[in-house]
Amino acid sequence: MKFVVDRDLFARALARIQGVLSRKSTLAMLSNVLIEARPDGRLRVAATDLDVTFDGMTAAEIIEPGRATVDGKRLYDVVRSLPGEQVDVSVGPDDKMLLRCKHSEFMLHGTPADQYPALPATEGVELSPISGSALRELIERTGFSVSTDESRPNLNGVFFRCVGKNRVRMVSTDGHRLSQGERDAGRGGDIAERDGVIIPRKGVGELKRLLEEVGDDVAFGITDNMLVVGATDLVLFVRLIEAAFPDYRQVIPKSSERRAVVRRLPFLAALRRIGILASERTHGVRIAVRPGSMTLLSDNPDLGKAREELEIEGFEGSELTIAFNARYV
Repeated sequence: MKFVVDRDLFARALARIQGVLSRKSTLAMLSNVLIEARPDGRLRVAATDLDVTFDGMTAAEIIEPGRATVDGKRLYDVVRSLPGEQVDVSVGPDDKMLLRCKHSEFMLHGTPADQYPALPATEGVELSPISGSALRELIERTGFSVSTDESRPNLNGVFFRCVGKNRVRMVSTDGHRLSQGERDAGRGGDIAERDGVIIPRKGVGELKRLLEEVGDDVAFGITDNMLVVGATDLVLFVRLIEAAFPDYRQVIPKSSERRAVVRRLPFLAALRRIGILASERTHGVRIAVRPGSMTLLSDNPDLGKAREELEIEGFEGSELTIAFNARYV
């Protein structure tokens, strides 16, 4: 295999797959990246941990087609440090990868490409256009409350559902807090109603990174056990969590006799200040709401007390005092 590639393009392609590389797996191959010089003049850069797969293409001058696999992090570190604009890459029968750039030369030990795990493909997957910005916003609204408790796998991801009429919904919970978001996400076509699936935490993170790079122009599909999200020359495959997500609709109150309107940024700033003296264990802050004002209080026998009042712009119902973990709010 032999090709010449722009250093920045190559480094960008390798940067995309860094989050997918597995450094803790007993399968050493999962810390490798698959490089394929294709006869059509494109360079394939792909990686998988068997649950999340990133498969991308970049432009290159292909001199001799072929496939190779080497340590993904080391290759990325080498490529981004090279001094020139063009990188000459060659791989011989011994699977050693040689990189030349100006006066620099590196050799990386590789592994036969036929030992790399088989990667999923988009053949047979029906992809529908969807708004990447809408998906990214939903991830930002729900990704923070995904559980890290591995004993509850059904909470270790974001519940994703197409609710019809081009709307999609995401929900997550860690057992202490629940986040839900719903957005119009159609982009030039209908998004059919689908049953909900659970996207694992790592897959959600990689999906967010993909969306930050490609913007709105994406398409998605769901198979029996896989979420597929594609953009121009980039495809992300995420193995879904096969478990039942809790019935979150039973948790969300259908109505409330109390309603208060408070400015978000002053409220968050006050929570941070009052939380300084809150318990290290519970981070508890009491909030008392009444017409015209909201009072935030913390009382820590070991440290002291804190109190702050905020004006509220609207209030309905009877007065209320309630306590929250300030970090969850």
